[in-house]
Amino acid sequence: MRLVIKREKTTQAGNVPGRLYMDGQFFAYTMENAAKMIPAGTFPIYWRFSPKLMANKIAIDVPGRQYIMFHGGNIATEQSDGCVLTAARKLSADYIQGDASTELYNTVRPAMDAGEAVTVTVKNPTNWPLILGIAAASIYFITK
Repeated sequence: MRLVIKREKTTQAGNVPGRLYMDGQFFAYTMENAAKMIPAGTFPIYWRFSPKLMANKIAIDVPGRQYIMFHGGNIATEQSDGCVLTAARKLSADYIQGDASTELYNTVRPAMDAGEAVTVTVKNPTNWPLILGIAAASIYFITK
């Protein structure tokens, strides 16, 4: 099973909205705290019981960090110390709603228990307009 977080542009408030995909299908909205977010890359995931949240959660094995989990919340700058908030709805770039972390746990845990390797890939937004502009300028000067 492969999870992918596709981040969007960081908001002025310091939230990083995104979307979580599971095996290529949209699963939930995400939000991270820009000051504490995990780096882009691919990481193994595991499950753990969170004494703070009093529930089983899916956690991300980020080198040098501990207890980075998917959990519910609305505003990352106020409710995340590095975790990924997950929600069913996105009300604005800075506000998500409807905890999707229990559904994520209930979907991913059986795959883990069956021995399936489960990873999450975190992708930063691609700045396509900038890349296309540089390419166009390069072509212009090469052909001039």
